[in-house]
Amino acid sequence: MNVYSGIISSAFKQIFRDAISALLYNDALTIPCTINYGITRYETCTNCLGSTIGRKPNNSYLTGGPMPFQAGSTCPMCNGTYKRPIETTEDIHLMVIWDFKKFMGGVPVNMQYGDLVQTMTFLNNTTKLKMAKELIVATNLNGIMKHRFSRDTEPQPCGFGDNDFVFCNWKRSG
Repeated sequence: MNVYSGIISSAFKQIFRDAISALLYNDALTIPCTINYGITRYETCTNCLGSTIGRKPNNSYLTGGPMPFQAGSTCPMCNGTYKRPIETTEDIHLMVIWDFKKFMGGVPVNMQYGDLVQTMTFLNNTTKLKMAKELIVATNLNGIMKHRFSRDTEPQPCGFGDNDFVFCNWKRSG
């Protein structure tokens, strides 16, 4: 007979789930971050005119545009393409672990402090983390410093008997 049988009840698991969830809410142990999804769409340039044939740029300055340029030269805003790439970002609160010795899932080899961070969030944010091209951590410090990271591992589900949360490792990119 196992003396530990039945110690971990569903009520105990619920207490754990509630405790971790409480840490992940916006006003608890999370910090503001920004997920950059990269270029997701293009918009018409507001600085030059497109021709009526095939919507090709005709390299003519649009009166009132933000960056005037000489006739016959290339528009400085869109480089003569008449379309400007738009990056999509989303603000999110994540629990960020800076000390890799405290990472879940093992300690990376040959890493210096600050080169790698681990984030933890709710399972329903998994798609956002997978689609991320870049993560800017601690956006409330952008005026002082910018912590840019690219995803180093796929989001890993974690929990106490259930997979209610995910953690993900990010490598410094700038």
